[in-house]
Amino acid sequence: MNEYAIKDELQRHAKDMRVLYAEDNEDIREDIAAILKKFFDVVDVAEDGDKALDMYEAGCYDIVMSDIRMPGISGIELTRAIKALNPEQAVIITTAYDDHKYMHELINLGVDKFVTKPIEILTLFTGLLHVTTRISYRKAHITDMLAVVRLSAMNEVLSGIAHHWRQPLSALGMYAQELPEICYMNGQLDIQTLVNSVDNMMKLIKSMSQTIDEFRQHCKSTDTKEAFSIVSAINDAVFIVEDTLSGNGINLIKDYETDITLEGDKRRFSNVLILELLCNGIDALLTEKPDNPHIKVLVTTKDNRPVITVFNNGSSINDKIINKLYEPYFSTKSVASGSGLGLYLAKMMLKLDFNGTISSVNVDNGVEFRIEL
Repeated sequence: MNEYAIKDELQRHAKDMRVLYAEDNEDIREDIAAILKKFFDVVDVAEDGDKALDMYEAGCYDIVMSDIRMPGISGIELTRAIKALNPEQAVIITTAYDDHKYMHELINLGVDKFVTKPIEILTLFTGLLHVTTRISYRKAHITDMLAVVRLSAMNEVLSGIAHHWRQPLSALGMYAQELPEICYMNGQLDIQTLVNSVDNMMKLIKSMSQTIDEFRQHCKSTDTKEAFSIVSAINDAVFIVEDTLSGNGINLIKDYETDITLEGDKRRFSNVLILELLCNGIDALLTEKPDNPHIKVLVTTKDNRPVITVFNNGSSINDKIINKLYEPYFSTKSVASGSGLGLYLAKMMLKLDFNGTISSVNVDNGVEFRIEL
């Protein structure tokens, strides 16, 4: 592939990506940053490893590109710290020939690509194309898997609609059956009784129509980012499953100590993350059938950052597998009951869209899922 083809492909893959570039040499930093800005949506620069780590912890990046030798923490220490925060973070290291003794350690840390100094532009483009192509395919794969999770959420929605409609449909059937009997008195048509019956039937139909509108509103998806309330997003997910909870005698405890505004896709946050945790809790409670089955949702803060915990008392999870819950296709359910994608996608969406983390721990004969944003 010639240079022009490489640049065209790089432009296609990198146009929506964010890069953090750490380099202590000002001339090199400015020159390479200017090149990166021609391809990437956002390019943030840092003159040392300490600043780069601070920027990474505060932001969200598709690629981190760093020199090895810098003031403060080195590129190796920076990579180690970043991989501890996000093991799947793409990292490119720029290295001089005499830095080869560090490469074995960096390879073990999971560095994606090495670019030798002095940097040749074609070599840089080739390395960037390799990494951005892998990231693009990974994002496309996640998008495909999100469709699977949406189907699962749709099942919850349909179950909720069916529950809401069951009683009014039964009432409509009774009205229809009774019409001939109640509307004819002594062989005469009672107009007023007929009108009243039709009015009652229309009220039921209107109520059923409103149910559809409510579910559509709570499940509406948007591709645009917006400011939204964490509590509002949680309540949207609760709305979908509240009848399942009440119908199975599951107590939902909501403890909102605070409410914070986030920027992003509210529907994805609500349906992929919160609804997934609620459904997992319901499944566990229906399977284990503990005394006083309940789910507790807590919204609080830690170091001025929002924290959401979702606890269910449907028994604890084996310590040997609890850390595997977020691996793709791993599930504690039977093959027929779970795909093993829900928590993996929740983790990826949380990191990519909100720079957050999710973890789980056994607490009080149950499991607590902890989301830190």
